[in-house]
Amino acid sequence: MGNRIALWDNLKFFLVTCVVIGHFADQFTDVSNIYDSIFLFIYSFHIPLFIFISGLMFKNKDITSKVIFFISIGFAYKIVSAIVERLLGTVKVEFFLLRDGGISWFMFALAAYTIIMRIIGGQNKRYILIFAIVLACFVGYDPGIGDFLYLSRIIIFFPFFLSGVLLQNVDIVRFKDKNSKYIFLAGVIVLVWLGLCIYEVDRVYGLRYLFTGRNPFFPRIMSYAPLVRLASYTISFGMCFALIILMPNRRMFLITDMGKNSINVYFWHMHIYYILNKVFNISNIFNYGVSGKLAFLLMAVLLSIILSHNIFNFPIKQIREQIFLNNKAS
Repeated sequence: MGNRIALWDNLKFFLVTCVVIGHFADQFTDVSNIYDSIFLFIYSFHIPLFIFISGLMFKNKDITSKVIFFISIGFAYKIVSAIVERLLGTVKVEFFLLRDGGISWFMFALAAYTIIMRIIGGQNKRYILIFAIVLACFVGYDPGIGDFLYLSRIIIFFPFFLSGVLLQNVDIVRFKDKNSKYIFLAGVIVLVWLGLCIYEVDRVYGLRYLFTGRNPFFPRIMSYAPLVRLASYTISFGMCFALIILMPNRRMFLITDMGKNSINVYFWHMHIYYILNKVFNISNIFNYGVSGKLAFLLMAVLLSIILSHNIFNFPIKQIREQIFLNNKAS
């Protein structure tokens, strides 16, 4: 573990915290403009950058084990979701084997990308990246694209994964250290997009349905939808670049270590939210004015910090040990 790079662990904690904040905010996007703004801002970069980092860290070895690992976590998440639903009193528990609108899709997408990289290992990846972007610009015209086999999100987010793979030979940490001139540009990108999300939210909120990656094009943009998809990619790639530039390279107190456990936060945060909301009705805090809205999102940050502790590494640790450590022993 000594060869870990602090930059990526810092980013992973920041991003998984954004995931939790985004899911908390989504509970009230129908009734709060500021939550609309927060949701739109976060969704423009948190999953794209997570997937970019996954591509950057990709190694073309232990492919079968990695695929089994990702799929195991995906199905474990579905099973735990069904159990939590039943314990919380849901009479008709839903369990879909090959589709769902929840967050388990992320693991199935990583499994798909791992398989795809094995298939295209010796091919022209720059051409495939361009082709993947073009395909993503048109796939939204298919009204059947959606949650089945997670195809929509696999296709939409693949360019970020492949971009990470293509940049593996670039020393991004060194690039950051030698090009501090880009910090100003990165700050401008973040502030301009944040400003648009806050002050022009009604005008740009439709991008939400493109940033999530799971929806076909909606009727209002049909005549120019590929251009809107390109615009969403431009925003997402720009935000990814900006956040990489702005995030410190050095170890940060607690944050760097917590970033190593981002998968634990991913796995447990919504289950814990549903339990807390059932028992303590925590979402009611939202109704207490501005301070309540802020407190509700601060709970998301606190939950990310708590779940980053090693005690919440079940069942990820056990799955990893069964798949990877047993492989090494054999």
